[in-house]
Amino acid sequence: MRRIICTMIALLGLGYFSSTVGTASAGKKPQYLIKFATVAPEGSTWVKQIRQVDKTLREKSGGRLGLRIYAGGIAGDELDVLKKMRIGQLQCAAFSGVGFGKILPMVRVLDLPYLFRNDQEVDKVHKALFNFFSEQFQKKGFALLAWTEVGNVNIFSKKAIHSLNDLAGLKIWAWAGDPIAKETFITMGVNPIPLAVTEVNTALNTGMIDTVYAPPLGALALQWHTGLSYMMGLPLVHSTGAILISSGYYKKLPEDLAVLLQKTMVKAMAELTQTLRQQREEAIKVIQDSGITVIPIPSEEARKPFYRIHEKVAQKLAGNIYPEELLLKVYKILDRPNS
Repeated sequence: MRRIICTMIALLGLGYFSSTVGTASAGKKPQYLIKFATVAPEGSTWVKQIRQVDKTLREKSGGRLGLRIYAGGIAGDELDVLKKMRIGQLQCAAFSGVGFGKILPMVRVLDLPYLFRNDQEVDKVHKALFNFFSEQFQKKGFALLAWTEVGNVNIFSKKAIHSLNDLAGLKIWAWAGDPIAKETFITMGVNPIPLAVTEVNTALNTGMIDTVYAPPLGALALQWHTGLSYMMGLPLVHSTGAILISSGYYKKLPEDLAVLLQKTMVKAMAELTQTLRQQREEAIKVIQDSGITVIPIPSEEARKPFYRIHEKVAQKLAGNIYPEELLLKVYKILDRPNS
């Protein structure tokens, strides 16, 4: 349970989960020491993996390359980190859609509701579009080192939700400032209540809201599940994360070190993704044991209304957050040319 909670804090991208002390790997200072920020707390699976990356970089570079890791949000939330990267105080960081969406809004196409049907589809699109998004991030002054996992996001509620009709009358929270969440719930026929994540617990306790969405790990970490009764097994969305480094700094690295950094990060994040997917299943088991009823994923026929929500939201946001050509490219990769 403790391991699961620590992991989720790493994934949510919330700067208010913080530590008070910076951390760095022991040993002689490398010639190229990359200041790396993450909101993941010390002891989490996420930070353990990043520390292994640091160890590998130092060993394979002969001590020339390493990371100085600022864990637990001590460098601030994702937007704070982004500002510090732009002025050179930090060089590299882990981001969720909250952060990299500010850099490159079009990447939020990956966060559309009901886009992905399984993990294999996620991996397929990430692989196919890696080079494309790398080029787009470069234009914004950042290099994409690797995708990483935030994972499936599910709806938690006090009332059982088996169909879209069951959403009527629910007081649904939406993350303030997230246009995709807002448009999704409006399309479902519900006017969401926009709040900062820090306000959700109070809103649940006072009855201001009775429905939220979060990865299972997140619901546990934030204790949102304690006042709710149901979790929809059908994920609302798959949330993507990424490791970005300042292009200016990346270009200063000798070629062999730049190649080493990216290869090491890609391998480490792939391993982390598999670990986190296993922990997702563990989290769902813990949620069930706590008394939450997990509503099974409905039949293919019963899922069609939810998939039509995807189509409507995707078209509504095309040309605004991302170009329609990019959306069509994603559909082609998924062999879903008409969604």
